[in-house]
Amino acid sequence: MVNEFSRKRSNLSIRYGFIAGLFFSLAAWGMDAIILTRYHTTLPFLKFLPALLICLPAAVLAGYLTAKFENGMIGLIIWGGLAVLFTFLVINLPLKFVPWYLNRIRPEVGSILNFEELINLGVYWFCCLSAIGITCLLCGLLENLLIDQSLASSSTIGPLLPLLVCLVIMTASGMSGDSLMTKQFREPLVTIDTLLQNGANYYGQEVDKLEAREMRLSIVRPLGDLVLKPYSLTLVYSDDYLGLMKVLVDFDDEWALCHIVYLQPTFCEIIKPKYRVDQFYAIGARKITGIDINNDVIIVGSNFPVLLTI
Repeated sequence: MVNEFSRKRSNLSIRYGFIAGLFFSLAAWGMDAIILTRYHTTLPFLKFLPALLICLPAAVLAGYLTAKFENGMIGLIIWGGLAVLFTFLVINLPLKFVPWYLNRIRPEVGSILNFEELINLGVYWFCCLSAIGITCLLCGLLENLLIDQSLASSSTIGPLLPLLVCLVIMTASGMSGDSLMTKQFREPLVTIDTLLQNGANYYGQEVDKLEAREMRLSIVRPLGDLVLKPYSLTLVYSDDYLGLMKVLVDFDDEWALCHIVYLQPTFCEIIKPKYRVDQFYAIGARKITGIDINNDVIIVGSNFPVLLTI
């Protein structure tokens, strides 16, 4: 009888941690990924997938250990550590991981890819950790109490009560992480996509000056008929205050770089990709010869074709 009760308690604690990790990830990065899929963004799930792979096992472990030790202080320490991990991911996934990964899978954007270190990073840590920490500590404080009450309950909804409470609390926790950090890197992409869509919708049409000014159609005018082509968006630059952002618009064969200052688009310019179709050989040549392929040089070698870089 005791073993059966212990097994049920352990299973419920694991589900409790699973719900905590899942719904925190969905609120902090899953909603962001779903929104970005609607706005022609490159790799919209780039933050969500690694976050989910880290948050789920960490939260499951926290839920299991809290129920195993049945000690309020130990539970607070465990869930406090989980809050630090969640905060670390909320801050560093967009600032560190995304540019690191983009630099490896898309080396052609390396010359314009730059996410500067935040001047007020401590403020972001304080705000995120305060919001996420309070909710995580609340989950840790309530876990044993809710689990014991649910196991003692004879109603059908009893075993679900801890999971529902955890779901609500951790969803709110994840949404706070989204609003404090993740949203800052999503809104520039949404702004530029809306700008390009307006440019395409009103291309070649006479538009009232006031309406055109409100939609900032003059900003996409230098792009000409490129706005009519399919494109993908990539955030490639943020300054140390998250005020100035740059979004790369990839029209397959041509690039444009759009600048945004505090979510207000300022101008777009056509730029040229750094590499041509034979960039693979050029990168190999650079490793062997030490020649920088971003310079205006012609490299001739026995193992490589003649390479002309831009």
